Amino acid sequence: MTAVPTDSAEKPAVADAGVRSVTRVIDLLELFDAAHPTRSLKELVEGTKLPKTTVVRLVATMCARSVLTSRADGSYSLGPEMLRWVRLAGRTWAPPEEVVDIMRQLSADTGETVNLYIRQGLSRVVVAQCESTATVRSVIPLGVPYPLWAGAAGKILLLAAPELIDDVAADSPHGPEFADQLREKVEDGRERGYQLVHGERELGSSGLSFPLVDSHGTVVAALTLGGPTGRFTEDRTPHYIECTRAAAEEISAIGLPGLD
Repeated sequence: MTAVPTDSAEKPAVADAGVRSVTRVIDLLELFDAAHPTRSLKELVEGTKLPKTTVVRLVATMCARSVLTSRADGSYSLGPEMLRWVRLAGRTWAPPEEVVDIMRQLSADTGETVNLYIRQGLSRVVVAQCESTATVRSVIPLGVPYPLWAGAAGKILLLAAPELIDDVAADSPHGPEFADQLREKVEDGRERGYQLVHGERELGSSGLSFPLVDSHGTVVAALTLGGPTGRFTEDRTPHYIECTRAAAEEISAIGLPGLD
């Protein structure tokens, strides 16, 4: 007698296939960036390391849904459907206008770029930014994940998730043994009230970060000042700290809807 598979036996396989397809679509979309607004089919195949037939099928489906669009030269770019998602994401993550005003003022007072970071898993992501007007400046792309183990903002965000420190350390190039050192740095920042780092993520770049807290005192985001290390001098840094602390306190008092 042949056994007939039950619905419960089939679902994991179907679910796994669905998750795999979604992952492949995301991997494909991540190949497009400011430096590569268009991609050829060959580049998509090489970038995803998927069989050409699979990429052709994915691209055809994405073009049919306007997530991608084909161009006259045979290349592909993000499609018009992405405009709707971008606008929606912008409205969802945009801080209140009074918070943006505070960030602008902080940038004007210090001459540096101001970023608002949140934590996503083991990464930190900029969701709002006021860019410095200086010729040489630090600019972090919006929405791009960066590791929590490096930089001032990551250690601030870990104040609300100390249970992740072992995983963050294991994910770093320093390995699991880095956990104790990272935990110590996070705690030092808790006692000091801020994090100031030089050249951790990128040589010649410095960051100063303060926590943004909700009404319960829980860290929900990080307000970070970033710029060339050469401008974070002994005479300037105290001014940077004072201005950023004041801005963080103002923003925490206003709140960040959707985060707190």
